[in-house]
Amino acid sequence: MALEDEYTQGLILFLHINRQGSLAATAQLLGMSSSSVSKQLTALERKIGSKLFNRTTRKIVLTKVGHQVLKEAHKVELALQTIAQISEDSQSVIAGDINISCASAQGRVHLVPLLTAFIERYPQINLNLQLEDRFIDMVAEKVDISIRVGYLPDSTVIARKLGDITGVLCASPEYLRKAPPLTSPSDLLQHRCLFYRNPTIAMNSWSFTSDHGEQTIIVNGPLSINDPSALVTAALAHSGVILMDKSLLGDTLKNGQLVPVLTDYQLVGNLPMYLVYPSRELVPARTKALVDFLVAEMPAVLT
Repeated sequence: MALEDEYTQGLILFLHINRQGSLAATAQLLGMSSSSVSKQLTALERKIGSKLFNRTTRKIVLTKVGHQVLKEAHKVELALQTIAQISEDSQSVIAGDINISCASAQGRVHLVPLLTAFIERYPQINLNLQLEDRFIDMVAEKVDISIRVGYLPDSTVIARKLGDITGVLCASPEYLRKAPPLTSPSDLLQHRCLFYRNPTIAMNSWSFTSDHGEQTIIVNGPLSINDPSALVTAALAHSGVILMDKSLLGDTLKNGQLVPVLTDYQLVGNLPMYLVYPSRELVPARTKALVDFLVAEMPAVLT
């Protein structure tokens, strides 16, 4: 029985290595040493009687046998997940751990208040929320649910739309008093604009529509930040014009700290918010409960 357990563990480790693309990344993900990962992979290859990867100093590539074993290892993983879910769903009480990933700003403003309500309803649920502005490999990182803003990059997940994020173009009154006139979108080219930027994307393409048609302006400015809340702080410090999710602005519009601009123009391209989870034959009851809860409650939060 011990040998069977080691075989199963080796196959799961093999799946992680294939997904991560390196032994070092797999070791970091699983909290193991690289030497331990290498030893377990070697032990699995000995049991199978063939190499599973061709390894170089820069990358690893599946061998022909590795491709064949990969298909069967996926079946083992799915079987283990299905058995665990059957066991969990046979219990009348919804309980257990749920791992969630969400963009930082939307998580703080939209998601956390709903999660606190959810755990009040289901006190035997333990939620682990990771706030991070990146797309993740949900299977490799064992994430049950991810909240994503914008259009989905692939079709390997099940997606439920939660609503749309409405943008507002605004600035502080003090900034506007000192800045050039702002009466049309093209005037933004003469303004300091604050926008979101991370290593892979810059959200500085702003589109508008009016009776005169649609136009897109590529804005620029002295400050770009990878956190929407920090952009709001910068706007409140009179640093420039921002295009921001209305719900992330708090009471700044109501109390006049920030004021809308170009109100005769309609912003184009509200971003959708999706709840996504890995495609599986069976979804755990606890995950389904959270999915149903967020699909029901999140739209009201976004309006």
